[in-house]
Amino acid sequence: MTRVSVCGSLNYDLVTFTGQVPDGGETISAGKFETHAGGKGLNQTVALRRLLNEKDAVDVEMIGHVGDDAFGVQLKEILESNGVDTSKVGTLKNGVSTGVATILVEQSTGQNRILISEGANGFTKYSSAELDNIFPELRPDGPGNAGDMDHSFVVFQNEIPATIEIMRWLAENRPYLKIAYNPSPFKEVSSSDWALVDLLVVNEIEALQVLQSALSKTEVADLMKTIENQTIDGYKQIALELRALLSKKNSWGAVVITLGKNGSVFCSHDLPEVQYKPAIQVPEVIDTTGAGDTFLGGVVSKLCTHHTLTDAVDFATKASSLGIQRSGAAESIPSYQEVENLCE
Repeated sequence: MTRVSVCGSLNYDLVTFTGQVPDGGETISAGKFETHAGGKGLNQTVALRRLLNEKDAVDVEMIGHVGDDAFGVQLKEILESNGVDTSKVGTLKNGVSTGVATILVEQSTGQNRILISEGANGFTKYSSAELDNIFPELRPDGPGNAGDMDHSFVVFQNEIPATIEIMRWLAENRPYLKIAYNPSPFKEVSSSDWALVDLLVVNEIEALQVLQSALSKTEVADLMKTIENQTIDGYKQIALELRALLSKKNSWGAVVITLGKNGSVFCSHDLPEVQYKPAIQVPEVIDTTGAGDTFLGGVVSKLCTHHTLTDAVDFATKASSLGIQRSGAAESIPSYQEVENLCE
């Protein structure tokens, strides 16, 4: 059976909607206040599970940590209520709190500003022996049945401390597992580590951050000029540059750059010409929190079930267009059937 593991953060989101973001030392009257499940890891896990067809034989599991508090209990319950395996979500004691995100959402645009207190997420790092248990080896003739292991994924972000170390271990010990990476918040990565990645999903800001870490200042400046003159063409060129950094062990090496209201561009070693997908116009943007996580979940949910990258981006575009019309992160993620209904 195909398996998708998401190794990442679980946060409890404290969300305030405001018409104005305060300056330093300023106090203003805000709008409504809400609490939601969050963390990029949790959001992406829920997105994957919700956006899979119930008929698809795919196991989805979350790998990470919560604190021994009410927030942690609620987050695990939310995952389980969505059909996610939480047996690898550890509960830490001794005063370690669950991760918390404080989010300000501008009511006029839906844009958000986020402060993260990592809490238990800071302990998501493992020894080689622990990783050997977390990622049991799949064998064609064994109980793990590896018949679909070429479409099994491990998904990462940058809200836990050991992302790159775990990716390196997987590349050496479980090379058949596809590594999907959303490098947010951005951290410097070596060229050899970019080569571990089979699927890179970034927004326009993250795409530039990756380039700045990998190319010369002159090369980056030339690409920036192209973006200023023609946004889509500029990001198509950037997609090609990013693809050259990724894994060359097979035909994957896929890059997807989301451009907000401008849509997305994507390519892979198997799809060498960069494609463009326009965004879907919606009546009103309520909240963009979790939109990128919904998009990634939509892409991986299709790729792990033998669909093309083009089909995956099309599906993810529809899913995220529904999510931004709702409040919250995990709560805003649509179901597979809702997206399918939009396709009709």
